[in-house]
Amino acid sequence: MRMTACRLTAFLFGAMVLSLQGSCVRNPVTGGRQLALISEQQEIAIGRESHPEILGEFGRVEDEALQEYFNSLGQQIAGLSHRPDLPWTFTVLDSPVVNAFAVPGGNIYLTRGILSYMNNEAELAGVLGHEIGHVTARHSVTQISQQQLMGLGLGVGSIFSSRFRQFSGLAEMGLSILMLKYSRDHERQSDQLGIEYMSQLGYDPVQMSRFFVVFQSLREEQGSAIPNWLSSHPAPPDRIEATTAASEEIKRANPNRRYKINRDPFLSQVEGIIYGENPREGFVEKERFYHPDLRFQLDIPEGWQTQNTKRAVVFIEPQERAMVQLTLAPPTDEGTPESVGYAIARQEGIRFIGGTPMKINGNDAFVGRYRLLGQGDSVEVLAGFIAYGKHIYQLAGMTPSMAYGSFSRVFEGAIRGFRRLDDRRILSVQPDRIQIYRAREGETLRAIMKSRSQPRGDLEDIALLNRIDPDQRLGAGTPVKWIRPGR
Repeated sequence: MRMTACRLTAFLFGAMVLSLQGSCVRNPVTGGRQLALISEQQEIAIGRESHPEILGEFGRVEDEALQEYFNSLGQQIAGLSHRPDLPWTFTVLDSPVVNAFAVPGGNIYLTRGILSYMNNEAELAGVLGHEIGHVTARHSVTQISQQQLMGLGLGVGSIFSSRFRQFSGLAEMGLSILMLKYSRDHERQSDQLGIEYMSQLGYDPVQMSRFFVVFQSLREEQGSAIPNWLSSHPAPPDRIEATTAASEEIKRANPNRRYKINRDPFLSQVEGIIYGENPREGFVEKERFYHPDLRFQLDIPEGWQTQNTKRAVVFIEPQERAMVQLTLAPPTDEGTPESVGYAIARQEGIRFIGGTPMKINGNDAFVGRYRLLGQGDSVEVLAGFIAYGKHIYQLAGMTPSMAYGSFSRVFEGAIRGFRRLDDRRILSVQPDRIQIYRAREGETLRAIMKSRSQPRGDLEDIALLNRIDPDQRLGAGTPVKWIRPGR
């Protein structure tokens, strides 16, 4: 007698399944049975608890008109899906990385980075439909259930180990879900669902496959704190062909239906959004990190890579043997650098080696050395807690204990390099933004590029942003996305 995969799994892991209150349930999309160790109520709870962590890490675009526009379209598509009663939320994140992702329970996120590369509302509807499809088909729930069975868990912790939670600004559950990669079967199913959902709402389904073309020209940014679409959504080789064929089949089956693209309404929402990194929230120039809004600067160890998120700035040694992380220090009742240093020393799993209060560039500070203990090799931390402005900043250098001697001076230099920022040029820096230019009859991108003053980006960048050949002659009034330099 042959058992189904679901029955066999339940038989082998029965005790674990019972303890996790999971079972084999009916998939809302296919109607078939699937293993799900997470109930719908737990799925919704994951989304609710992950939401503030995701916002804290990446931030929300503070443009209420854009957020309302995005949420309104998302709610319309979700209302036509296989799970319309979920508490759906739709948020544009303040990240330059080109990505879109879904969290169990109905939380859908797009970055301003991916919006920059869209050219019409139908493309947005296609990506939204795709992400909604991941939720309705419970793809993340399937992956989480499989990880639970394998005992992998979901905690990201920090770069070295979950034991570094005391020194880490990284979220756990919400960010871990972002790192889950979908299978090719999941991607194909979500593509099909996206096409189905967007076409039901009247959008031209062919626009989904046309937008996928842009990802063939984009490479994943190294050092990103959040994966981009390419890494979080593995693309089957025939993805564009498959989605094009499915879209055309829907249009053939509905020959009298008129489909919309809605280019101008979409571009009016995109105009003015920040393009690329926002220097107001920190940027690197000549081996130095500047934060204009918080008015501080610090030196970067030579050759180290930088990751900058809303919650943390991390400098990583080229061979990844050590890191320095800047975050806000955890609060204490006394609210002093010394009290923070001793509070961390008392935490479980940490051995306090020693520390002392001091002044760092005129600011009250405490520098302490700690050893993080675990089952494997221990990790050494040199941490500086610096009172500056309204906050206490925490600069923590971390490396395996056996390598501490090689990096202790680097850590000390990074901590002592924290200081006030007074350079007016740096303090006044502004981000680049998307601007819409209306072409004159017969103009080309190449000609526009030559005529525009102080253009940001090269011709190839602008062509990819608009998906227009540089020498294509444009009609009068054709909208062209342009990068307006910050001042």
